[in-house]
Amino acid sequence: MNFRAIAIVVFLVIVSGGLMVHFRQQSITDTKKAAAEADGIPVPPKSGPYGKLVLVDEPLFDFGLMEQGQKGSHEFKIRNEGQGFLKLVARKDDHTCQCTLGSLGTEGLKPGEETIVTMNWDIQKPVTNFDHAAKIRTDDPERPVTVFRVRGLVGRRLVSKSGNEMMIGMLSDTKLTERTFVVHSEIVDAFEISKLEPSTPLIEATSRQLTAEELKTATRDEAAEFMERAKSSPGMMHVQDTLKAQNQQAKGAGPLAQKQDHAEHPGDDFASQKPAGKCGHEVKVVFKSGFPIGKFRESLTIHTDIPDTPPMVFLFNGGRAGPVQILSTPGIGWSPEDSLLRLGRFRAQEGKKAKLMFFINKTEAPWEITEAKLSPSFMKFQLTKDENFKGAGRDRYDFLLEIPAGEAPLSLSGDSLGSIVLNTSHPEAKLIRIEVDFTSY
Repeated sequence: MNFRAIAIVVFLVIVSGGLMVHFRQQSITDTKKAAAEADGIPVPPKSGPYGKLVLVDEPLFDFGLMEQGQKGSHEFKIRNEGQGFLKLVARKDDHTCQCTLGSLGTEGLKPGEETIVTMNWDIQKPVTNFDHAAKIRTDDPERPVTVFRVRGLVGRRLVSKSGNEMMIGMLSDTKLTERTFVVHSEIVDAFEISKLEPSTPLIEATSRQLTAEELKTATRDEAAEFMERAKSSPGMMHVQDTLKAQNQQAKGAGPLAQKQDHAEHPGDDFASQKPAGKCGHEVKVVFKSGFPIGKFRESLTIHTDIPDTPPMVFLFNGGRAGPVQILSTPGIGWSPEDSLLRLGRFRAQEGKKAKLMFFINKTEAPWEITEAKLSPSFMKFQLTKDENFKGAGRDRYDFLLEIPAGEAPLSLSGDSLGSIVLNTSHPEAKLIRIEVDFTSY
């Protein structure tokens, strides 16, 4: 056996295998580098001198308070403290807002030279806070990615924590119904309510300015406080740490990746922050006697001296039964809370009839309807007293509503309902309102 020949063959195999591994690794490296360059990502040079990115300013800036529709801008200063040029790139896909870099030479930032990173954004949606991030990619081998962030709170000039609509329920006939709510500003330090304008004389409104402590109590976010207490409990903190570790492990992230992830997402606490109220007033609303029988929807317009701020319109939905009780007969859809008569679907050529029963507290003079307004106007009604009814202190009347046969098909529903408005002789029920829902085809 020629041992010398065998040794030569083995040597050649080892050398060729090593060369194949070397060229394969080189090919992979070159492919990754080419892909990165194609994506606009700077790639560190193979050998020095290298650029070195240094932040002159903190990468996180708290902008403060803004308003919806307002635009913001902030500049971060950076410097190259390396021995070589520093290439920087701000890719559009890496930002949650507009980000631009200051002037750079063709080869990048010179050693010792400074430039600025400018972030621009605007508040388009009615949010309570904002948090924008921008990535700057460099060919600094020690700092290939740097994240800059701006965040702040979004306040409102005039707002009510309870919203701009209130359900009153059924008004009492034995005592006045009162409601209170708070309007406050998250922008101005002080304001006055110049006028309270109710939609009806049956609503009386007054206001008073709240003290700082009263305002703090009135605008507290109990849900957010509960979540904060829950997050700080030992059990919840353990769960959060476990989930975070599992998430990082699933991503295959090492300590360096975890550090970078923390820079981009330093915590979720800020996401729950809201602007505090700076000045507020308590508004007291009294619903006086005399409201029509049935459902009502009234409003209160609040005028203030806050510049460039339209009046706030507060809506009230409720109803009043009064000395009149309305019941339906079998097969008829009647909602006393909404004072709504539902006739369903029927053929226009056949028409529709429905009977309601009115129970009226007795008065000295006989009760009667003095005027009636029906919409659509082709609806007809007939009122008949039930002489056989012997209820204590009350009379019964049958109210027969008719949709005549042969009328054009019509759909009344949602915001387009029919209506029955009855003026009566009863001193405590001068007006009765009923809405009508039906579809004829």
